[in-house]
Amino acid sequence: MLLFGVHLPTHSRYEYNEILRVSKAAEKLGFDSIWVGDHFYLPREFYEKTSGDPKKPNKLDAWTLLSALASQTNKIRLGARVSPLPFYEPPRLAKIVTTVDIISGGRVNFGVGAGWFMDEALSYGVWWGRHEERILRMLEALEIILRLWTEEEAVTYEGRYYRVSGAPFWPKPVQKPHPPIWFGGSSKRILEAAAKYGAGLLPLSDLSIKGFRTLVSRVAEVMRDRRRSFILAPSLTYPDALGNNPSEWIQRVEEYADAGADKIIVDFSMTNVPPNEAIKFLKDFSKIIFPKYHRSN
Repeated sequence: MLLFGVHLPTHSRYEYNEILRVSKAAEKLGFDSIWVGDHFYLPREFYEKTSGDPKKPNKLDAWTLLSALASQTNKIRLGARVSPLPFYEPPRLAKIVTTVDIISGGRVNFGVGAGWFMDEALSYGVWWGRHEERILRMLEALEIILRLWTEEEAVTYEGRYYRVSGAPFWPKPVQKPHPPIWFGGSSKRILEAAAKYGAGLLPLSDLSIKGFRTLVSRVAEVMRDRRRSFILAPSLTYPDALGNNPSEWIQRVEEYADAGADKIIVDFSMTNVPPNEAIKFLKDFSKIIFPKYHRSN
């Protein structure tokens, strides 16, 4: 049995009221989570695919939006897929995520990554380096955030990239010991981080079934001597990867479930699906798929 989430666009035609409407419909239908991307803007092709304007690359702020959704929903979980930690000062992001966790009553999924869109970083004067450097920054930032969330005393940390000195942090998040950490990507370093800290792994959208089986094998190798596990949550775009008819939906769900998926995220963020059509699809998909394959969170 699987969990099912929804990744919504926050660009092109998806303005706040439309995002809220689809989110409420997903919650009512029994989807367990809403995810949004965390970017200043996206590559040109994202707007071309979604009837947007590449000359005016609109993008809503992820955590401000999640805070608004938290106030308008009751039980669906809310997360960024994913926040590039090197783009943030760790204490500021810790405070932002804590606030959303409090507003939502403890429904935040904290999706993190190292960043992948170089042009976005350079456009806004954000530091950019090699993948390994970005991973190290991500891990330092995450260590500071986790300490701020879990330690009673003021936190002092002296790292290579970040430092805090006698930093008090109150209030704490609702979820204990902290909101679950979800890692975006599938590199060796990301898998190692997920093995140590992660509640879940969010691979790139539309990873083929062959690629997903390979990922499952790599995860098993990393987790071999560890007494913990994390959720594997492949993301499939509609209709490109999921298909247009119920027989295709069933086939895709069965393939990924049999290969080791714990959760499937329906992704609208890279396809030209209007909000009304998205809601209709979610209704049809849940009616066909949920009776046999869905489990409650």
